[in-house]
Amino acid sequence: MEIATKLNYNQNQMNYEALKKLLSEYNKNEVNVFLEYLKKLETEKNKQGRLQNPWFSKFTEKQAYNLYSKVAIDDLYIDGNTITLQYSYGSVNANYNYQAYKNKLLKIYPESLFDLQNVFEGDSFKFQKKNGQVIYTHNINNPFATEKDIIGCYCIIKNKRGEFIETLNKTEIQKMRNVAKTQNVWNTWYGEMTLKSVIKRACKRHFNDVTTNIEKIDNENYELENVSLDSKIQQEIEKAETLDDLTAIYNTYHDDVDDEPAFISTLTSRRLELKNQANDS
Repeated sequence: MEIATKLNYNQNQMNYEALKKLLSEYNKNEVNVFLEYLKKLETEKNKQGRLQNPWFSKFTEKQAYNLYSKVAIDDLYIDGNTITLQYSYGSVNANYNYQAYKNKLLKIYPESLFDLQNVFEGDSFKFQKKNGQVIYTHNINNPFATEKDIIGCYCIIKNKRGEFIETLNKTEIQKMRNVAKTQNVWNTWYGEMTLKSVIKRACKRHFNDVTTNIEKIDNENYELENVSLDSKIQQEIEKAETLDDLTAIYNTYHDDVDDEPAFISTLTSRRLELKNQANDS
């Protein structure tokens, strides 16, 4: 059963008082933060003066309650910062950043120490595990350079359970990006997303019993079968505004894509979304 909530494409005006009553079992201050975040999503506008999140008019109190409740299982809450709402292809889901993964581990292991870093071209990074201890050095060649390529990243976690290290190289990062449903998040926050990717991998490998629910929810933001679908193509599909745009994308790439089923599936999802939007208007 999907955790992501499908929008119903019926116009809706969020009733915040009704939602507040639905969430009365949860921490009042945290619920208020969530409600303020929703109000921001509802009203914020882009540079052209249009609503930044037009999908919000189809987002119901029940859907908001369900997503909040699923996140709350981990004693976390949707705050608009560490955990946000992610819209993609007609669905809304909770999206965790790397701080959310840290916060969950700190709930169980408050003594935990973390070091998450991107490694840039020109840096040197070495590590070893000796008698269960993680020993590493990361020499940053030019910390003030404005344009540097990320060649990898690492996550080190130390707590009473042990000392752990996880790394991702550039190829592995690209594969994780390829399966992300929303490419504009990667475009805007590439460095943040690489850090999320590596702590997500570290938690799955070493703390899966702690982060199972987070992993289940967060995986709704990924199309795991799209690992071979280039992120550039996904981005073009995501930005398509008309069915003709999708046809043009198909004609441009269909002979060259490595994973045709993933390509067709992504096109079909966007086509359905555009048709629903047209019917709604």
